[in-house]
Amino acid sequence: MLKPTLFAALLTTFGCAQAHVVWLEPVGADGTARAYFGEWADDVRETDTGYLKLVTAPRAPAPDGTLLPVMRHHDHLMFQAAPQADARLVGGYVNDKGTISLYQAKTGRTETQPRNPLELVPTAPNANTFVLLLAGQPLAGKDVVLSGPPKWEKKFKTDNLGRVTLQTPWPGQYVAEMVHLDTNGSGSWDGKPYSQTRHVATLTFLAP
Repeated sequence: MLKPTLFAALLTTFGCAQAHVVWLEPVGADGTARAYFGEWADDVRETDTGYLKLVTAPRAPAPDGTLLPVMRHHDHLMFQAAPQADARLVGGYVNDKGTISLYQAKTGRTETQPRNPLELVPTAPNANTFVLLLAGQPLAGKDVVLSGPPKWEKKFKTDNLGRVTLQTPWPGQYVAEMVHLDTNGSGSWDGKPYSQTRHVATLTFLAP
């Protein structure tokens, strides 16, 4: 039997992986993209000596399909984004039950074609109406949780075409979060097999 302290630690780790998201900050003027693991609305940013290490094998897909090098830092992941393109990052955590939490982050809303498995895609560049796509197919009736500049939060839901219009009442940064469980999503990540995929996606964008 597990000792109580070890069992509690495992529960804490699993709970953290279930609750947290990866989000990308807007790309800097120098083209640097920074990704964080935690809770944007609560100012929680994990470190690499803590739960950030759960985001394994991070990769940043470029528009041409190549993977941009990702560097690990104390409290974030960093890469040089492709110019004039939305930036994306994907990382995964496979638990002992064979479920992967596939963290997928995007910043920017200029591109109308997805590159991540689960992605909120604008219907037009910089539009507030989006389509939630899983492997290119729309997802209906899914929650989209949007956090705004004063740590305001509101839940939206996609319609039967996978569309959703997000309200942005204040200028500044917004982060949208989406979760979808694919019980048929099997594969291998960083050498660990999994039998189902828990997609955890975010979209960061700026409202004027």
